[in-house]
Amino acid sequence: MIPSGGQPVRKMYDNMSTMVYVKEDRLEKLTQDEIISKTKQVIQGLEALKNEHNSILQSLLETLKCLKKDDESNLVEEKSNMIRKSLEMLELGLSEAQVMMALSNHLNAVESEKQKLRAQVRRLCQENQWLRDELANTQQKLQKSEQSVAQLEEEKKHLEFMNQLKKYDDDISPSGPGRFGSAVGASTCSTERPGFGSR
Repeated sequence: MIPSGGQPVRKMYDNMSTMVYVKEDRLEKLTQDEIISKTKQVIQGLEALKNEHNSILQSLLETLKCLKKDDESNLVEEKSNMIRKSLEMLELGLSEAQVMMALSNHLNAVESEKQKLRAQVRRLCQENQWLRDELANTQQKLQKSEQSVAQLEEEKKHLEFMNQLKKYDDDISPSGPGRFGSAVGASTCSTERPGFGSR
C-alpha cells in the first residue's frame, strides 16, 4: 500500500537521490587511469582465484573417483558444484573486466582520433582564414587594377581627342593663314612703290 500524505514516499525518493549523488561523487573522484589500474588488479586477482578454483575442482574430481561411499561422494559432488558456480562467477567477472578494458582502449582510441580531428579542424580553420585574407587582398588589388585601367582608358581617350584636334588644326592652318599672309604682302608692296618713285 502507498502511504497516505506522500511524506514517506518523498523521503524515500530523497534518500535514493542522495545515494545516487553520493555514488556519482565517489565515481568522479577516480580518474580513468586509476579505474584501469584497479581493473587490471581485479583481473589479476580473478585469474588467481580461477586457477585456484580449477585446481580445487580437479582435486575434488580425483577424490570423487576414489570414493565409494555415497555420503562422502554426495558431499564431494556438492562441493564440486559450488566450485563450478564460483568458477562461473569468476568467468563472468573476468569477461566483464575484459570488456571494460576493451571499452577503455576503444574510448582512448576514439579520444585520440577526436584530438587528431580537432587539430585538423583548427588547421583547416587557420588555412581558411589565411585564404580569406588572401582573397580579400587579391580583391583589393583587382579593384585598384580596375581603377588604374579605367583611368588609363580615360587618359587614352583624352589623348586621342587632343591628337584629333591637333591634326584638324594642322590641316586647316596652311590654307587660311597662308592666303591671308599673301594678301597682306601684296597690299604692302603696292603702298610702298609710290613712295619709292617720288623719292
